[in-house]
Amino acid sequence: MELHSKKNEWLNREVKESVPYPWAGLNKKLYGMRKGELVTVTAGTGIGKSQFCRELAFNLIKNNKKIGYIALEESIQKSAESLLSLELNTPLHLSTEKQDKKKLSEAFKSLFNNGNVLLYNHFGSLEQGHLLSKIRYLAKALKCEYIFLDHLSIVISGNESGDERRNLDAIMTGLRSLVSETGIALIVVSHLRRTFNDKGHEEGASTSLGQLRGSHGIAQLSDIVIGLERNQQSAKTQNLTSVRVLKNRWSGETGLCGRINFDPTTGRLQEHEEIWLL
Repeated sequence: MELHSKKNEWLNREVKESVPYPWAGLNKKLYGMRKGELVTVTAGTGIGKSQFCRELAFNLIKNNKKIGYIALEESIQKSAESLLSLELNTPLHLSTEKQDKKKLSEAFKSLFNNGNVLLYNHFGSLEQGHLLSKIRYLAKALKCEYIFLDHLSIVISGNESGDERRNLDAIMTGLRSLVSETGIALIVVSHLRRTFNDKGHEEGASTSLGQLRGSHGIAQLSDIVIGLERNQQSAKTQNLTSVRVLKNRWSGETGLCGRINFDPTTGRLQEHEEIWLL
């Protein structure tokens, strides 16, 4: 009787909606982004983790999803300007010319007037309990479906204990529980440990789960881990980022899944013409 009941439960289970990632190569392995997942984005310093996440957020906004954005290294004005830059295909912070106020107003209305984008006004380290309460509020009270946290290390930077590994384990456990409790998708930015090889991450070294900074809990508790690799010092490929799936609970498919190119004139990340079928 119990087995029959479980069979009916399984046959009538809810089909999870997947929102496609902005790049085909990533979708080939991950089959889109789903609520209930904890996605970690990692890379070396200055590789473009935040820009990558902004593109993910912008894509969700264009798919009419409600998002919360917690960027602890920038003001909400900077976060808003970055999203407006994507809408206008123009890096507004680099512009030396006076912007067309009508176009800016239309872009602002397109992105923010329907209330689907909520930016958290905070800068710097944040006590763990306070952070979890804010994410819970965004999810339950404000009905955000997808929440971004950029980045993990700054959350614990003001912790008096100074035990980075233990602090990261604690915050990841809290975040994992919150995802299960609320059903949101949570996209988290995490740093990598410095390599001791001849080639560092800032020069294009490959990423791996073992290099996630400070805690094995990040790798263990994430559903998806995406690594970004770029050689900042190469004149030929400094704007070209390789995307590597390091962990994939959904389908199990991992490895290199394509390259994305940063266009300085538009400020956008676009799929490189070569899509790797690996």
